[in-house]
Amino acid sequence: MDSYREYLPTKAYRIAEMRLSALLLKERDRLDNLAATLGRESAIGPDNLAAQIPHILKFTQEYHEAFAGYLKAILPQHPRPIQCRAACGNCCHHYPMSVEPFELLTLYSELRKREDLLSIMESCQVRSTLFEKFYEKNKAAHSQGDTELVCDDLDDKAEDEALHDYFAAWTPCPFSDYKGDCSIYPLRPVSCRMYFSETDPKYCTPEHLRTPRNDSYIVYLPDHIEDAVYGISEHYALLELPESYFGGLLAVNAFEGVMSRVGEP
Repeated sequence: MDSYREYLPTKAYRIAEMRLSALLLKERDRLDNLAATLGRESAIGPDNLAAQIPHILKFTQEYHEAFAGYLKAILPQHPRPIQCRAACGNCCHHYPMSVEPFELLTLYSELRKREDLLSIMESCQVRSTLFEKFYEKNKAAHSQGDTELVCDDLDDKAEDEALHDYFAAWTPCPFSDYKGDCSIYPLRPVSCRMYFSETDPKYCTPEHLRTPRNDSYIVYLPDHIEDAVYGISEHYALLELPESYFGGLLAVNAFEGVMSRVGEP
């Protein structure tokens, strides 16, 4: 799987990049000013989360729309057309990581309105536990077999292998319906939006993922935009939300009491 490809600076690309950069700069400035007013490094915490939710929802929607514009500008540069289609759902067996805190909060704000919220949280717990089991197994194996690995390298290697083991276990996303469609498609995080395949979906399976039959890839953002997103997410540090999709939603669920006060005077 290719993780990065260079994109030509076409007019459409430059416009999409400029719009995304401007949006992120505006939100970063807003959060910087809020943090300064509060006299702390991070703008968003349990104490002001309820009041900030409307701002978070608006920004997340704008961020997803800007990212869609970015994809529209660069995907035509790929040599072969995208083969992803409705009711595929094979990539929805991965364990999404690097989900931004504002995305988790936005999605949970909608999920909490559903009657099946408890069932969703239970499904997230099952998937988080499964991934953790794979992670601990791989970490223990490398700790015993390769004593030269430093701590950070050990964690990264164990995580990479756990991600592959999780995909091999073929556990569908809680939001993937019986047909393979995403039931929260408009709210899915960028980690899901950036994954594509130029080969038939039948090759987006564990047995083909690391073979020439599969040509799937991730569309990464330019470094300066990644840095801007990171700077915004740092303002949510007080909430201590994991970057994993399912673990992050479970952590947001712990703020249900706070979320229930959204809109109160």
